[in-house]
Amino acid sequence: MLSRFNIETDKVKHLERVLPIGTAIELIEEASRQLDCPDFGLRMAQYQGLMVFGPVAAIALNTPTVECALRATINTLHYFTQGLRTGLDYDSASNNSRLWFEPTEGLPALRQYQELMLGVAHMTLKMLYGEDFRPQAILLKADSALHDKYQDFFGAPVYFSQDCDALVLSAQHLEQKISHNDPQLLEFLNQYIREAVADEPTELRHQVEMLIHRLMPIQRCSLQEIANQLGLHKRTLQRRLSQSEVIFEDLLDSIRRKRTASYLSEPNIPMTQIAALLGYREQSSFNRACRRWFGATPLQVRRRLLGTATAEYRSVPETEPS
Repeated sequence: MLSRFNIETDKVKHLERVLPIGTAIELIEEASRQLDCPDFGLRMAQYQGLMVFGPVAAIALNTPTVECALRATINTLHYFTQGLRTGLDYDSASNNSRLWFEPTEGLPALRQYQELMLGVAHMTLKMLYGEDFRPQAILLKADSALHDKYQDFFGAPVYFSQDCDALVLSAQHLEQKISHNDPQLLEFLNQYIREAVADEPTELRHQVEMLIHRLMPIQRCSLQEIANQLGLHKRTLQRRLSQSEVIFEDLLDSIRRKRTASYLSEPNIPMTQIAALLGYREQSSFNRACRRWFGATPLQVRRRLLGTATAEYRSVPETEPS
């Protein structure tokens, strides 16, 4: 299987090597099919946890509370893995928070990888909070269950057809103190991270992209709102983006285009919901944008994407061509 997915066995044996995340996602999905193991992602998660994040783990373990650990991980994780986007959002209605995960743009949102990430987050929280950790609930975007192991693994109710894949955490979870944290070591580690990414040119762009993804579904995705979120004046944000040759409107349009392709490849998401998730107040605005991007209506694009995906899946060879 490694050969089939063009992964060199040497890279697997040496843990410091880097694997293409898209290939790894597809390999995990294929392994689940080949082994007829629908809970493969959760089984993998049992062997992982916070330490898979390398130096980010050391920072998390030396923060004062679970919430500080999660936010430190979220703020630095993208420097060490480019395939995952995550966030911690507070819900005032329930007084709970959502720790959510999704693959970055261009990567498939496949079920086994999503469940693996939720499982790793669960194992991470058991390390931070304690072995008796149980989330309030598990949210899954999928319409139905892949297997019957969710309750055994998470010890919490699971809800399907949600707007994100997430662990629901209580205020008590987040306020839990982390024993044996070392403030001096934390400062040293933070300095290490700052120096490691000092020359990272995409930091501001990454922050803006993260905010676009979070603000689009609630139709607050404007340059002014993102500047407010970053604590910057609107013109200051425009100037700093232009220094990296980034135009906000073009970045927003590019993200919407990629998200459209991702959403339309899912057959059960209604068109009105897709338009709303992209931040459009009117379905007609989404229709016009879709024609501009793809030269076709949303329905035509969906049919094209689903037809291509089916054809590609059927044509995957069992062995590498000679």
